[in-house]
Amino acid sequence: MIVLSPDSLNEIYARHLDWYPAIANPQSPPEFVDGLKDIMKQFDLILLDSYGVLCRGSTPIDGAAEAIQQLRESNIPFCVVSNDTLTNHSVAAEKYQARGFDFSGDEVLTSLDITEQYLNTLTNKGNIGVIAPLEHPSNHLLEGMIRLNGCNGEIPGEVDTLLFLTGAGWTAKMQENLANSANGRQFNLVVGNPDIGAPHGDHVTATPGYFLADLVEQTAQKAKPILFGKPDSSIFSMVIKQHQITDPSRVLMVGDTLYTDILGGNAMGFKTLLLQCGVYQNEDIMKVIADTGISPHYIAPSL
Repeated sequence: MIVLSPDSLNEIYARHLDWYPAIANPQSPPEFVDGLKDIMKQFDLILLDSYGVLCRGSTPIDGAAEAIQQLRESNIPFCVVSNDTLTNHSVAAEKYQARGFDFSGDEVLTSLDITEQYLNTLTNKGNIGVIAPLEHPSNHLLEGMIRLNGCNGEIPGEVDTLLFLTGAGWTAKMQENLANSANGRQFNLVVGNPDIGAPHGDHVTATPGYFLADLVEQTAQKAKPILFGKPDSSIFSMVIKQHQITDPSRVLMVGDTLYTDILGGNAMGFKTLLLQCGVYQNEDIMKVIADTGISPHYIAPSL
């Protein structure tokens, strides 16, 4: 497990701004609110990040389940939009029920759903090296790929594309071997979870976006990565289509990370709510906003 500080997290994101949508901040400074209940009735659809909004690791955040109940009681549609690449929407309900949330499958969309669409289009997989544990829910779509976890991170000569799917089971030694075996070579780069880090207990731990950025910086990779999660538009476009939204300004994206949830939501024309119970917990939130240059419409301590 690699633990990141909020400062290092933002520094890594900032070094790779060309991977992400252009910054499109609100014209006014952010408004501080007590929680979602203060503003939710202004919107036709609420999009919720998972880690840092609903839970930290597998532990639910206080008040999150009650906020979901308030949405239900007010008949406001919502969807969890997560860069989770260990769970797709078809099995998400069970995962969230164990954490105290009563979501149905159609109330969750993950970057694994988007990645699986990509995997379904592939005809030749023998040139792809994938970072994912040997037991993974998408194993039927990963057949024929080189499983880099099983190679202790070393990239065989036939691989010309790297898919950073999930960091579960990936170690610092595997990452070191990945970089060493990539030196002097160039790859096509694909990432299912673009997050650099995610809150887990009291820490922020490295996720696939970190391993991608580390490889690029160590080996001078030139290809612009293909992203299948926030802040890229693909996951947002799918949920907007599913809910038949015609006015993006009537959508609220709720998240804990400026470079994914807020940057991506603003770029789509959504309103955005930044929570302080995730990766920026105990941070001076206005300083973080000033340092990143990314601003939400609203800020709240938690959901």
